[in-house]
Amino acid sequence: MSSYTDGTGPNGLKDQAVRDRRAAGEFVKGGHPNSIANLKSFTSENARLNQAKGVKMRILNQSIQEEFKLNAKNFQKIMSELPQLSSLDVLRMAVHTAISKDNWEDAARYAGLLAEFEAPKLQRIESSVTTRTSEMSDDELRLMIEKEGLLALPQA
Repeated sequence: MSSYTDGTGPNGLKDQAVRDRRAAGEFVKGGHPNSIANLKSFTSENARLNQAKGVKMRILNQSIQEEFKLNAKNFQKIMSELPQLSSLDVLRMAVHTAISKDNWEDAARYAGLLAEFEAPKLQRIESSVTTRTSEMSDDELRLMIEKEGLLALPQA
């Protein structure tokens, strides 16, 4: 119970609402709002209404369960009839579908994904050729420079 009397305590608004309802005579005098004495009376009419609600809910739940089972069985049947496809087959189908719909952007995107799997990148091999120019004659050097097209030297 709140120690605040003006309704501004930790449960101030709730406390004020309870005091207002108590003042209106909704609660048994001096009783707690959640007391058994404050429960609405249970009549045979209320019992019939609640029983009818319960029956409706059980029927609804049962129909939902049956529908789910039927959908699951249909899904299993469809999946068993489909051919087993690999991820590459699915990508190939996506490329063909996009091309058939003239959606070239998606077709290019799917083809790019497919290319990574069908033709993996080759490892880069760094090769370096070293030529020892100190052991070459002037004529050999001039011939190599001309062959590479680096510099057209006049013939001497």
